[in-house]
Amino acid sequence: MDNNLRASWERLCDSLKKSADYIFDPQLGVDASEQAEGLRHQLRMLCWAIDRAIENNDTDRPELGWVFPSKVGQDNPDGLYMSAPVDLSRTYRLTGRIDTLRYLGLSLMDLRFGRGRITQLLNVGSPDLIDTGGGRIDVVFSPNPDPGNHPGNWYQLEPRTCRLFVRQFFSDWSTEEHAQLYLECLDPTGPPTRLDPELTSLRLDDLADEISTVPKFWTDFALAQRDQGQINSFAHVPEHKVSESGLGGSDQQSYGQCWYEVAQDQALLLEVTPPNCRYWNIQVGDTWFQSLDYVNLPTTLNDSQARLDPDGVLRVVISHRDPGIQNWIALSGCPQGAITYRWNNADTVPVPSLKLLAMTSVDGCLHPDTPRLSADDRAALNADRRRHVLRRFVR
Repeated sequence: MDNNLRASWERLCDSLKKSADYIFDPQLGVDASEQAEGLRHQLRMLCWAIDRAIENNDTDRPELGWVFPSKVGQDNPDGLYMSAPVDLSRTYRLTGRIDTLRYLGLSLMDLRFGRGRITQLLNVGSPDLIDTGGGRIDVVFSPNPDPGNHPGNWYQLEPRTCRLFVRQFFSDWSTEEHAQLYLECLDPTGPPTRLDPELTSLRLDDLADEISTVPKFWTDFALAQRDQGQINSFAHVPEHKVSESGLGGSDQQSYGQCWYEVAQDQALLLEVTPPNCRYWNIQVGDTWFQSLDYVNLPTTLNDSQARLDPDGVLRVVISHRDPGIQNWIALSGCPQGAITYRWNNADTVPVPSLKLLAMTSVDGCLHPDTPRLSADDRAALNADRRRHVLRRFVR
């Protein structure tokens, strides 16, 4: 018997038990329903970590896979997130077809959320990627220079171990298909083998460290907005682009976030003139900084789903109850959490305004030409939403 393996396994089990202590901290101020969601988030994070640490951690034979639901760090409901391990002392080739996708982002980074600033070696996206024909890409990551005859993109990079992180963003959920991507190492060091006991012990230790650190890190990140008084307002967000690369964000996007507190009989009215950009969205999340249920409810809104008023202004009602309009973001009974917006490849970075209202006052604040939706209209939209999300995440 390998004593190191046994010890690492016991450390992981002990860490998992203790890792949820913060969820039940009375000072957190959450009810039993939110505590239940917190435990679910903890288990989701465990699945996410197991995939990276154990299942998909072979740099010779990387698998560009995704974990559903990827509920971490205010995940984008329009997104499909994928990752794979790479050792950039060797050469990797990424190929595939992306012609119907609104945005594909590629980042090479260490993904050590909550354990120091994240280092990103590369951050590129759809505008940078060469179409080699038929909406296809051919991207190489290598320690060596481009020989001069590669038809697509070639990136010569520092030889270090990290992960390729892929963002696929869908705007029109009904027509945009996820990319068919294939990643291969062109110069593997050896044949496939069974798990190495010493390496597995180290990976179990890393897994224990991650589950003890990362879920609470994202919760603390969201709660900091509340504790700094950034509640129901984006007034603290600068009207210029701020890099979020140290937190794993894409430099091709501008982000804005605040904390919301909305009672059952209240609503937030968000108003902004969206910028000229490749894609945008607005979403809500909970205390644990994970998106709310976007499979069954409209907890997010993007540039294809929203309606601009005749004056060019986007007006969105964020509430628990359906106001009977197209631009509704549902809080689904979650009384507090985070609101996030993204401007992707935007020429400006406008900051939306937020106004807390009684639900009975909402109609008087909308544009007079705002069309109304019936209960049947909403049910049909929600049915379409569910069908399209589950098509994206085929299981």
